[in-house]
Amino acid sequence: MGLILSAVTFGGVMKWIGFIAIALLCLMFMIVVHEFGHFVVGRLLGFKVDEFAVGFGPAIFKYTSKKSGVIFSLRCLPLGGFCGFHGENDEEDKPLTKDNFNFHKPWKRILVFIAGAGFNLLSAVVLCTIFFMAYGDMMPKVLMTYQFENGIEQNLQEGDLIIAVDGKSLYSTAVPNDLANRIQKHSDKMNVTIIRDGDKQDIVIYIGDYLSTNAENQVIESRGLGISITYEEYRFGFIESLGRSFVFIFKLFGTIFTSIGAVITGALGVGEAMGGTVTAIQQIAMVSQIGFRGVLFAVCALSANIAIMNLLPIPALDGAHVVFTTIEWVRGKPLNRKVENIIHTIGLICLFALAIILDVVHFVS
Repeated sequence: MGLILSAVTFGGVMKWIGFIAIALLCLMFMIVVHEFGHFVVGRLLGFKVDEFAVGFGPAIFKYTSKKSGVIFSLRCLPLGGFCGFHGENDEEDKPLTKDNFNFHKPWKRILVFIAGAGFNLLSAVVLCTIFFMAYGDMMPKVLMTYQFENGIEQNLQEGDLIIAVDGKSLYSTAVPNDLANRIQKHSDKMNVTIIRDGDKQDIVIYIGDYLSTNAENQVIESRGLGISITYEEYRFGFIESLGRSFVFIFKLFGTIFTSIGAVITGALGVGEAMGGTVTAIQQIAMVSQIGFRGVLFAVCALSANIAIMNLLPIPALDGAHVVFTTIEWVRGKPLNRKVENIIHTIGLICLFALAIILDVVHFVS
């Protein structure tokens, strides 16, 4: 018996190690995409790159390009990476050369700073498009219809899949209560697009009072479409999937800012809305159990999340670098480089500390 339990425990541990390894790979993929954005745009604009690194800590592999002189390295801690531009952190007392990062015009540097988030957004769009083509979105499917009290016959039938209301697609993945929200905007009827027996149809459906039975077999009076529903995957073509990816990302941005606002006002606990690196790894590991579908969805969501968070004007993040460079552009001269570097260093330390605190709060709450 003890051997059986040990085997089960060992098997479970190894499985979780596998899920965590997948999560780390996903996180590294998003970070590499981000840094690759800085690298590509920087090289296109004529910036000199000293090193492009995947991971932190001591290097376990290095390759120096004979053509560009860029060092490509793989480092032992898979929790980050960087694109090191020549002279990026040099202070004012050091002479600028044409290879120095700060020698280039402010608008060029701003483009380099936002390129990381831009590549994360681009990867989110591409992956979301693939997701909606391969797995689709969860669309409401009619399970049962009920009789309206006024005798009106509902035009919906068992098995109908509702994919749009008033010509506008439903977005169940991005907006969990999308159909219910659309119903509330109508009083007695609305136009919907359905899939019935494989064919797409536009029909008018009604809203009214009807009787139904709850889980305790009690008859209750309700108002709505007079149906019970489940959800079923519906795959889309390339154009629809591409458009759906933009809507998903836009809605995700709204969710992020709503959550931040809820934390500030106290409506939502910090541990419920936010987390650090460990929390992100845990969440990806959990959805990995669903299979590739879960992994792909998590990477889509987190890529967009990383993009928007990096553009916030917080010291050490790209958004703050854009703010400082914009000030330099307007003033015609930079702020004190030494002071700026100190601000970014303090910001980086605070971000690391915040990530640890958020992870602790998330796991104890």
